[in-house]
Amino acid sequence: MTAAPPSPPPPASVRDLLFGDDGETATEALVAAARENEVAAMLGRAARGLTDSAGETVEHEVASVVNGFLSMDLLDLAAAGWIKHRSLAEAAQRTRAAPGSEEVVAMATHKVTSTHRPCVDLTVDGARVGTLDLALTVAFEIRGMVAVVREARMTSLRCGSCTTTGTLAMQRIVVASRRCTVDLPGSLRLRSGIPLLPEPTTSSRNPPRR
Repeated sequence: MTAAPPSPPPPASVRDLLFGDDGETATEALVAAARENEVAAMLGRAARGLTDSAGETVEHEVASVVNGFLSMDLLDLAAAGWIKHRSLAEAAQRTRAAPGSEEVVAMATHKVTSTHRPCVDLTVDGARVGTLDLALTVAFEIRGMVAVVREARMTSLRCGSCTTTGTLAMQRIVVASRRCTVDLPGSLRLRSGIPLLPEPTTSSRNPPRR
């Protein structure tokens, strides 16, 4: 009997989600998207003498900027929504008040959406000739997840599944979209933990004596 091949690791960044873990593929796709979404036209209108090679260099630079933006950590984006989760916030309060304690929180099916709208300004000789508008949406649909909270931090996740959908648009035209579902049959330890509450100030840690 042939063993099933191991499952690929879940995507860690927005770039991994949209393009896989091949950085060269991501760069090529973004260069093509920049070319198709008026980057050359914006430059051409302002600098008729711009050579083809210079235009290609600008397209690669635009792709590099967008590529860097896509390095955002998916877990951090999801955590930004979990901080607002009522059950997790209450567990964080209780575990902070009782150092060393731990709570297991069953999270109902829920959705976390993270939306970003950066832009890239194109300039020639110091003058702005156009703006490339970007729109990124990452949505997490989480089912049957159980979180472990200790000292106001989410320290691990158990069981459940997460379907993540990412969509990237340039000039309102979708250039990349992908969905990925990850099942978590065991336990996933979250590095140093995700803080669910602001860090207490020095005065709150050490109240003045009377």
